[in-house]
Amino acid sequence: MKILMLGICLFIIGCTQTAPVPDDQYQIGTGIADITGPAAEINMMGYATLGQDTSGIHLRLFSRAVIIVDNTGNRILYITADLQGIAQIIKMEIVKALEAKYKDLYHHENVLISATHTHSGPGGFFQYLLYIFTAEGFIKDSYQDIVDGIMRSIDMAHNNLKPGYIYWNEGELTDSSVNRSPAAYDNNPKEEKDKYKYNTDKIMNSMKFTDLNGEPLALVNWHAVHCVSMNNSNTLISS
Repeated sequence: MKILMLGICLFIIGCTQTAPVPDDQYQIGTGIADITGPAAEINMMGYATLGQDTSGIHLRLFSRAVIIVDNTGNRILYITADLQGIAQIIKMEIVKALEAKYKDLYHHENVLISATHTHSGPGGFFQYLLYIFTAEGFIKDSYQDIVDGIMRSIDMAHNNLKPGYIYWNEGELTDSSVNRSPAAYDNNPKEEKDKYKYNTDKIMNSMKFTDLNGEPLALVNWHAVHCVSMNNSNTLISS
């Protein structure tokens, strides 16, 4: 009935009225791009082990971007990268590039860049002396490939915005992680430990993005687990 009335309005008086966008509907854009960079002779970031230099690729590293725009035009850009961490200099460089390309759409307040915290990725992209020392120097090629890859994932997400929905769920995920120092945790006061069921966070939070037909666009998970399955003898880049 709404469609019929709108058609009559357009035919008779040239009205351009459209139905309001529901509060639970968003514009959602997603993008993914490679950030692997040089695959040999780059000191790895995570264990701070001198001589743990890359010698090949087990799994490539990616940047994944999600853009969310609500029905008032407010937008958030969330990026997660397969890296040990995100350096402040990378956030600054990304925001600088975004402001030059997209003006005031993206800025420090609505851009969030996070990392999966893999211990099997390259180092040399932090600006702090401690990280530069343990990574055996600042590696410009590695840094630039990370920045360029993150930007490609953002551009892809920006250019494929489509209407969709956001779903949230959470639940316990056991047998997936352990406290790496339970003896130290047990030194906490009893009243502190009594607040929690386990000695580590077992909750997984999931945010799912779909189009209007329910087809999945992206999924973001948060779970407290340390990415150290591959130890400091590993020299293969891996996500």
